Amino acid sequence: MKKVFSYVLALVAVVTLGGAIATTANAAGGEAAANSGSNASGVSSSVVASSSVKKATKKAKAVPAKKRVKLAKKYKKNARKVVLKQVRKGSKITLKNAKNQTVKKVSVKKSGNLTVKLSKKQGKKLNKSKKSFKASVAQKGYKTYTVKFSIKK
Repeated sequence: MKKVFSYVLALVAVVTLGGAIATTANAAGGEAAANSGSNASGVSSSVVASSSVKKATKKAKAVPAKKRVKLAKKYKKNARKVVLKQVRKGSKITLKNAKNQTVKKVSVKKSGNLTVKLSKKQGKKLNKSKKSFKASVAQKGYKTYTVKFSIKK
């Protein structure tokens, strides 16, 4: 009876150990393979390692000063149009007043000149406090830059 009990206990130990190894191998990311079989020690397993690949990221370039957005016409106080030149298709322009409050955001659909129309409220907000306003320009593949424009009376 003792012999039978020892065989059963040995069999349970082998099955438990094999299950623990298989569970550990499967928890390693799903790419590991566990094979269990019997040899002289009772259990054998093999694990396949996976390699990680890093993606290369491109650095954003700075827009040269010659190609930055400029005013096509001087902006007069409380005017309801801001005319910009040298805008690129796909860029996003944000007009901000001297207090750094966002007045209007515009997406450029066509390269060249751009007329930004403002409401009366936006015109007054753009002229708040000082004699200038800013335009922040974000273009794909380039660093975001800010240009400062003066307000004429």
